[in-house]
Amino acid sequence: MGAGHNGLACAALLAKAGRSVAVFERREALGGAAVSERDVWPGFTLSTASYVCSLLDPWLVEELDLRNHGFSYYRKDPYAFTPLRDGRSLLLGTDRESNAREIAAFEPRDVAGFAAYVERTDRLGRALFDTFSDDEPQFERFDSETQTALRGSAAELVERYVSTPVLQAELANDGLIGTYLGPRDPGTGYVLAHHLAGRLLGTQGSWAFVRGGMGSVSRALAAAATAHGAEIFAHAEIAGIEIEDDRACGVRLRTSETIRADAVISNAHPRTTFLDLLAPGTLDPAFVAAVRSWRSVGPSLKLNLALGELPNFSCRPGTDLQPHHRATIHVAPSVDYLQKAYDDARAGGESEEPLIECFLQTPTDPSLAPPGKHILSVFAQYFPYDRPGGWSDARREAAADKIVAILGRYAPNVPNAIEHRQVLAPPDLESRFGLIGGHIFHGELLPGQIYQDRFATRTPLANLYLCGSGAHPGGCVSGFPGKRAARAVERDLAAATRR
Repeated sequence: MGAGHNGLACAALLAKAGRSVAVFERREALGGAAVSERDVWPGFTLSTASYVCSLLDPWLVEELDLRNHGFSYYRKDPYAFTPLRDGRSLLLGTDRESNAREIAAFEPRDVAGFAAYVERTDRLGRALFDTFSDDEPQFERFDSETQTALRGSAAELVERYVSTPVLQAELANDGLIGTYLGPRDPGTGYVLAHHLAGRLLGTQGSWAFVRGGMGSVSRALAAAATAHGAEIFAHAEIAGIEIEDDRACGVRLRTSETIRADAVISNAHPRTTFLDLLAPGTLDPAFVAAVRSWRSVGPSLKLNLALGELPNFSCRPGTDLQPHHRATIHVAPSVDYLQKAYDDARAGGESEEPLIECFLQTPTDPSLAPPGKHILSVFAQYFPYDRPGGWSDARREAAADKIVAILGRYAPNVPNAIEHRQVLAPPDLESRFGLIGGHIFHGELLPGQIYQDRFATRTPLANLYLCGSGAHPGGCVSGFPGKRAARAVERDLAAATRR
């Protein structure tokens, strides 16, 4: 149920194992939030929601031969750029000597501190990655030092090693993406480590652009699934899960057609799966109460901009392609700035000066836009789903105007360079991609909702499985929940055959 990247990974693995697999997707586009859309603006290919890749399981890439199905990626380098209003800036990449010069311009002692920070977070990322495939994930398998770091705040982790405000903010940002907490709040240390757990590039924590946009991940997974015999049906919305003898036995489509199956595997959000697709009274009331209390209020707004030229940053002038145009662009001069962005949203409904993270893939993949044009992908917080007064078209546009105006303080040409824009507030992420509450991870990735406290792959209803980000290890384009579900289904079906 659902052709998000995890559902497609699960389908491909089960089909490769010889199972008869059907995938039903309510939208025309496959991939869920990992999608490239070509019909938004003429000549542009837009990674509408997710935009970069790191956590995709390297085992999946090899097992499903995804490269031969069109999956291609390359390292994002430099990886982080923060402009400042005073004319200074910080640019970090893979060149250690260049990083040292950039950091030393602010504080020479932070050069060694940054190296120690990288070594520490690499260890944390490795520890997490090594548990992402676990059948029975247990947070307590980590040593006490690791548990403390993961339960702590992103700010504590960063400030232990470096003192420069802009460097602290650039590093702490990874602890906030998709999370409705501030950098000084406990649990954001885990979110930071989660974002540094990827090994797709063979280097711990590195991030990649996917050639052709993020939809190329999903297209490759879909191609692998169909190559092994899976059938994928678009525009096929599921109305409910069929039950017989207290077991899931198939699904019912909106067209009233019923499909029987030995296993039903949901790529949908846990609330959709357990509250919308199952008849009331199917599940134990205590479990239903836990589903209803699942924290899934998303704080993230996605703004996609078509530009007629590259941003001209006052701190690094020019619209010619420069290294900083290839990096993640942050607007966040300090941890205090990030904390205030969160505090403003809690107090007044949105950030006055939000966390802003931007990507320009077009300089390194010009196939995504017409000649000379670019796509600026903007991820901003905090613009929560449940803001007082709700979301109207006027509020969407006002939020976008605010973000554009802030970007204009650092790159004055940006406001007038915009030729098209697309605003996706949390309710739009919910309606378009099924991200309940607009939460990009199917619920907060925080202590109390991770490892054994996340939803299990095997659900309380026999023959019903969860393969989406609501299951371990949670969000980001990883494929791990899909892989874990395929493994559980295959084992259970094999055991049933033996009986």
